[in-house]
Amino acid sequence: MMEDDEDLFSSDAEDDKEKSTNPEDKKHALRKDLRTMVYGFGDDKEPYDKTLDVLEAIVLNYIKELCQLAMKVGKPDRLALEDIHYLIRRDPKKFSRVKDLLSMSEELKKARKQFEDVKPI
Repeated sequence: MMEDDEDLFSSDAEDDKEKSTNPEDKKHALRKDLRTMVYGFGDDKEPYDKTLDVLEAIVLNYIKELCQLAMKVGKPDRLALEDIHYLIRRDPKKFSRVKDLLSMSEELKKARKQFEDVKPI
């Protein structure tokens, strides 16, 4: 089971290629996703910039605090996904969502690999 989890946590080379190096893009990395989420929950299609700023600050603060706690739980000064799992284990919604997303990611990796392995006729 642990070996399967390690495969789930590895990153794709494709994901690394898609990362932007523009500092302005990093500054508002979540803005596009937050805009879509806010619209999906019934807000305006183009929400106010201040609304997105506040939401982004809340999300980044949550991620920062969770990562800091995770670094204290596991090996010192090392962040591991297992530690984050440990921290969210008592929240069934978050825990099951993380498991679903990780398994879906693994399935997509396998499908891509199978697609790449198929030789053209």
